[in-house]
Amino acid sequence: MHNVTQSPSYLPHALRIVRHRLDDSTRDFLQRELTSAIADLRLDSDRHQAILSAIGSQVLRSRLPGEILQALAFYSTSHRHALLLENLPCQRFPASPRSGFTDEAELACTNALHFGLLELLSVTPLAVDYENDGRLIRNVTPVAGASGTTSSWGADAEFFWHTDNLHLPFGSGGADAQLYIPRYLSFFTVRNWEKIPTEVVALDDVMKSLDHCALDQLRSCEYTVHAPDSVETATPFTDVAVIERHGSDHFARFDRAATTAGTLPAAEALELWIQTLRHARAQEIILRPGDFLIFDNYRVLHRRRAFQPNSPETSRWLRRCYASRRPTRCRAAGIRNRR
Repeated sequence: MHNVTQSPSYLPHALRIVRHRLDDSTRDFLQRELTSAIADLRLDSDRHQAILSAIGSQVLRSRLPGEILQALAFYSTSHRHALLLENLPCQRFPASPRSGFTDEAELACTNALHFGLLELLSVTPLAVDYENDGRLIRNVTPVAGASGTTSSWGADAEFFWHTDNLHLPFGSGGADAQLYIPRYLSFFTVRNWEKIPTEVVALDDVMKSLDHCALDQLRSCEYTVHAPDSVETATPFTDVAVIERHGSDHFARFDRAATTAGTLPAAEALELWIQTLRHARAQEIILRPGDFLIFDNYRVLHRRRAFQPNSPETSRWLRRCYASRRPTRCRAAGIRNRR
């Protein structure tokens, strides 16, 4: 029998985070199983993603407690904003990659764990050709030459509240997921000795602090968004709204450095939006080695404050992978297969 400490988080505001923590014995058992399954195979995160996903999901499905498997299976349809799974196994890691890239085959166990979790979450890993050399895994760590940039490779500049890759339309995923803003951001924590929090806030909470006039203006197509610093080439996305309504949900498209208003009323509403975000009731999540976090990039904004990194070899290092929603039929099939 596998024991697990569960502490679902129901905060007194809109942000809903599902939290679970593995006990040490389950964590260690997973480590042994993954190490044995990978053995001496040199599996690359891009060329062998499907193999890594199959290995990771099989080990996780056979060893994780049922309540965690259920939480993973229903996350994408539960309307929860985020899911945090703590105390997963950690392999022996190299130094934080100062170039932004590392030998992915050396991290096969970590990648199997990461991709395996995405498989159990019924979401699909997503690489985009306009960023990160088209690779699936982005190393979120201070990189030489990125000083002063609002980028996941930066550190000394605040990365204000934002949506990743806001220069694209919203979409439902599927075969053309690259054409849309990534639906999910997922992170596996290698190290964070600086204890820098990843801050998240629900769009619904921010909207509650705005009056109807400001909200109507932010929903108007009077804004232009540019690609963020990390995107290599992209044309501006013109005549778009900061907040869009999709069914019963609202989605946000925002990055302070990349969003401009086309009219005076739009500019005034944008400034009010920025001031509201400054005082938003955020959840600070200090990720520790072995922690996995996924959140909805459409309904959650996130921020990372400026910080002073540790030595280059031991500076903060998260492993990020975008993910897209699967079509409803595929998600349902995946849930049935786990029962």
